[in-house]
Amino acid sequence: MVDELSSRRSRFQPGIPICLANDQEWIFPAPAADSEFAVESAEAEYLGLIHVVQEAEDQSERRLAELALAIFLIGLNYELSSTDLANLFTFQPRSQKLTNSQHAFESLARDHILSLARRGKLPLPAPSPGAKRRRLGRRVLAWLRGRGPMRKGLPSSRKGEAIS
Repeated sequence: MVDELSSRRSRFQPGIPICLANDQEWIFPAPAADSEFAVESAEAEYLGLIHVVQEAEDQSERRLAELALAIFLIGLNYELSSTDLANLFTFQPRSQKLTNSQHAFESLARDHILSLARRGKLPLPAPSPGAKRRRLGRRVLAWLRGRGPMRKGLPSSRKGEAIS
């Protein structure tokens, strides 16, 4: 089992503790006064995920977008493999732990969105090629699969699903 303390990155940021599927609390970076990302592409990815959360058309899309944002944020604080991420984010269907995590990820996303909005840092989303033809949920799934963290463990059906 992966351990929270031993998985911390050297640039670990304080933040919001959320209990994941392994029953440990993991720290998700809180919104910062000034976003500090090691590479510029991380900031672009972060803002893109924030906009995906805002653009969600229904609860399922919103939860999937919040999951993607949570995976991105935990990756800023911890060095985790795809297997580690799959184990941390895979809950029993209809369990109280799943419900609690969904509420925590919703609150985490809202905190980041409100922080950016208060600072006037929410630029208008740029339409991506083919975005109108592809549902938002599919774009988030493509991000999750393409980024790699949960590629192996990403379910294709509702049974045993991570968080949608």
